[in-house]
Amino acid sequence: MRKHLFALIMILVVASMALAACGGAAAEPVAAPQTGDTAAPQTTVEEAPAAEMHESMLPMVDPAAVSGDVVSAGSSTVFPLAEVMAERFQDEGFAGQITIDSIGSGAGYERFCVSGETDVANASRPIKDSEVEACVAIGRTPIEFRVGTDALAVTVSTENDFLTNVTKEELAMIFSTAEKWSDVNPAYPAEDILRYIPGTDSGTFDYFVEEIFAKDEEPMLSASNTQLSEDDNVLVQGIEGSPYAIGFFGYAYYAENADKLNVLSIEDIVPSAESVDAATYPLARPLFLYSDASIMQEKPQVAAYINFFLTYVNEEISQVGYFPADVTVGQQAWLDAMAADVTAMPAEEMGMLPMVNPATVSGDVVSAGSSTVFPLAEVMAERFQDEGFAGQITIDSIGSGAGYERFCVSGETDVANASRPIKDSEVEACAAIGRTPVEFRVGTDALAVTVSTENDFLTNVTKEELALIFSTAEKWSDVNPAYPAEDILRYIPGTDSGTFDYFVEEIFAKDEEPMLSASNTQLSEDDNVLVQGIEGSPYAIGFFGYAYYAENADKLNVLSIEGIVPSAESVDAATYPLARPLFLYSDASIMQEKPQVAAYINFFLTYVNEEISQVGYFPADVTVGQRAWLDAMGQ
Repeated sequence: MRKHLFALIMILVVASMALAACGGAAAEPVAAPQTGDTAAPQTTVEEAPAAEMHESMLPMVDPAAVSGDVVSAGSSTVFPLAEVMAERFQDEGFAGQITIDSIGSGAGYERFCVSGETDVANASRPIKDSEVEACVAIGRTPIEFRVGTDALAVTVSTENDFLTNVTKEELAMIFSTAEKWSDVNPAYPAEDILRYIPGTDSGTFDYFVEEIFAKDEEPMLSASNTQLSEDDNVLVQGIEGSPYAIGFFGYAYYAENADKLNVLSIEDIVPSAESVDAATYPLARPLFLYSDASIMQEKPQVAAYINFFLTYVNEEISQVGYFPADVTVGQQAWLDAMAADVTAMPAEEMGMLPMVNPATVSGDVVSAGSSTVFPLAEVMAERFQDEGFAGQITIDSIGSGAGYERFCVSGETDVANASRPIKDSEVEACAAIGRTPVEFRVGTDALAVTVSTENDFLTNVTKEELALIFSTAEKWSDVNPAYPAEDILRYIPGTDSGTFDYFVEEIFAKDEEPMLSASNTQLSEDDNVLVQGIEGSPYAIGFFGYAYYAENADKLNVLSIEGIVPSAESVDAATYPLARPLFLYSDASIMQEKPQVAAYINFFLTYVNEEISQVGYFPADVTVGQRAWLDAMGQ
């Protein structure tokens, strides 16, 4: 895991200076939203005004630089997300203990505001005025941090063959006055409805009552065959146990048990990232953390934990089963709580980039190079344009070498995409036309060696066998007598490709001649051509970036190398033998003269780790590239 380079002590130094300057004034509390504010929220990140963009970013935190314990309690819905974030915080160096009790939002507020036992309250509903008053009574002013959006899932057993969609009116019947399913619809079975619902301390319970029963919980609590539990796993077990059972909880618990349960659409709308983002799914609600400025200032580990949570939650939240939300308001609340003036911190030391609004820059961005980087660059360019950039972004997939030539010799491009570091000769060529290439690491690729799904004899190879397969061996039986006496058909990237260079370096000690001299070898800069060739014969083999295998996993089998399969874990642990870095290159003068190029690279470095896994590659530490961006822009 990457280690962040900015120690939290810098935050505290700045915070103490700021506190001294303002007489130690406490941060203003975030006003508790009214109950009516809990309708399905928009999750689209708002564009920050240019003057405020830098203030919305938090200073980087090094988990290893703080110690002590963090105590939190509250929502069972927030619990799995908090678990993931706490685990990542500890994986990245925090040695203290993080307690997360799943007891329901109401009970979490009680521990935070009445007994004062916890540092953080986890909640799936906004804090109530009465709870704020309880906090004030013990000297706490709750500060709200929005960390995500949950779509409440109404579920039935997979054995239920009659219910796929419900209206809100039907939900009100099902969870109150209806005794049998036929009371809801005569076409349904005349069987008792078995109801499984969260406990009354749960924010999930409160939200459902508000949305379905206009805040009146009595009809639901009076219904027969109703079991309440603060433990969502108990509800899951109850629902899956009968075709006539129904219940509800946070979407993450459905996602975790999708093989046992069916989720219902509400008003014909299925809960999904799209329906939540569009605010069309009727049962979506915000997720929060709450803390207090004095706690955060007195306990650096609590401030660091919340900072880390707000910084990285949108990288993790989809895996948990929830949906991203705009965290910039919470980030500003953190800064207010810490009385920290981020603009006073040297940007180079923070390692964070100023936020960019794609809609505020215009012009074109021209890039070319690695076919491996191409699908990642496509995704980032598309997101940049989706978020407002109206200019054109050209991305030519021509191989790393050809990309460097366009950037360093003809000077036709603003950005070179590469799957290998730039060579000294290419740097010299750049210097000859007045360019000094600046390197931006954007990810890690595991090179995938693949065969057709029809190949029934090869699942693992050693590096020595790879050298044979891609050079002197004519038939598969030349590699291993147990293999078929059939010609080896080889499909490899073209010589301009960084993938070709990397394979030659790793397998042939930089000598490309044995591979180029091998019979039945087809080269192509187009990885799709290689995919088609490999899938066409059980005796074919080839290699390319992992993303192209991931895209064609139904047609190809990926081989393990030295017994190690390419995966996020093996790449992160540096055990997979064929993993290599991915880069963008540009030049400071280009970035300063063309704001759209600087903005594109900034945006790429800021959000690439949110997108890279979907493309089929693996995250890398982008902080070095972020500092290079700041240096290039003279910041």
